[in-house]
Amino acid sequence: MSNIKSKITHLIEHKMFETFMFINILGYALFKISYRPLGDIFQSFIVLGFLLFLFCDFKKAIKDKAVICLFLSILLTCLSWINSTFQIPHLAKDSPNIGILADLFFFIFIAYWLKGNIKKVRTLWLFYAIGVFLTALIHSNDILADIMNGIAGQRIDFNYVNANHLSALAGTILLGSSYYIYALNGIKNKILITLFILLPSLFITIVSQGRQVWLAVLIASILTPIIVAIISKKVNIKSISIILVVVISSIYLASHIPTIEKRIHKESNIVPLILSGDVDNIPYSSMGIRMHFWSESIPWIKNNPLLGTGEGTRNFVIKESNNLPNKIKSKYTHLHNGHIELIISYGLLGVALFLYIYTLIMYSSTFYKKNNEVLIISTMFILFFAIINCFESFLFFKTGEYMINIIFGGIYTFYLTHNLSMKDNNE
Repeated sequence: MSNIKSKITHLIEHKMFETFMFINILGYALFKISYRPLGDIFQSFIVLGFLLFLFCDFKKAIKDKAVICLFLSILLTCLSWINSTFQIPHLAKDSPNIGILADLFFFIFIAYWLKGNIKKVRTLWLFYAIGVFLTALIHSNDILADIMNGIAGQRIDFNYVNANHLSALAGTILLGSSYYIYALNGIKNKILITLFILLPSLFITIVSQGRQVWLAVLIASILTPIIVAIISKKVNIKSISIILVVVISSIYLASHIPTIEKRIHKESNIVPLILSGDVDNIPYSSMGIRMHFWSESIPWIKNNPLLGTGEGTRNFVIKESNNLPNKIKSKYTHLHNGHIELIISYGLLGVALFLYIYTLIMYSSTFYKKNNEVLIISTMFILFFAIINCFESFLFFKTGEYMINIIFGGIYTFYLTHNLSMKDNNE
């Protein structure tokens, strides 16, 4: 057995094998959502490679904090399912779906094979952007017609899930590429490449008309420089002021684009009803439906606050409601809020688990010592992801899984690589 382990260890530590795994990571980034059959093949190779690492160094891997959280997510999924068999036996699933949370930890596999290499991380994020653009290109029935209709003011989804999903993906790219335009200050070739990424992402973010994405980009842009300055203990008032002036000016200009202006004011008439708490009289518009769904969730949260009642709960809240109209109950299957769905499905323990993961990712970003690049990307993404999940259920869709695994993988690699190297030195 030791001889087999030795041979496998020699294989996975060989530069050629590491290169092969990195190619698979890039393939996953390009095709996981643009052409899933091919993306799944690349993902399978990444899993296989990580399993080989586990076979050789299980004792080392099992001590990693994210790996421990992966196993806790599986345990929590099982406990929530068991709770559902007691609390809602007539609705409970026949078995737990352990993959629904566990799939969100695939970033560990990516992080391991990136080996704490910033060039590989940047390349991965570049391929992520290209993968999103490929998704629009491949899924669209007529890409030129979509582009022209988007320019004309129509809301475009490029035939991928719905408009909010591609909007969210493009929003992350818009934030990241905006930062790199600023960070690359004066490096003409790299700035040109970044502009080729920024401009399509800006176009998709506008024409997909995802208001939650616009809000998330706005808040992340304003808060990120302040949070990073506090964490890094390097408060540069001049830099922060310049960034805020640019952001505010951009917001002012964007708000006067007819498409954006019309979309922002579309449901302004129901805001007073929402603020008054008069849920019963809120119409079933896009925003109104969300208010009704969230209101219906409150009794479910109160009844099972600790463990929730499993993955199907987000659908049960709607289908079992006595207040929602049948046309709404037949059309929708989730609550359009990833945070609420996490609570009703996996309780406060689920919330605690993911709060810990977000904290761990932020902490991990400080292990890239050269500058604040990774810390900035980490802060922007976590703020962005937290906000868009207030209005959509990205946490439980493949879109959100894809976003988390690629962005978190590129951040967590620095912490994971550091810890594994420390353990090697202690042995």
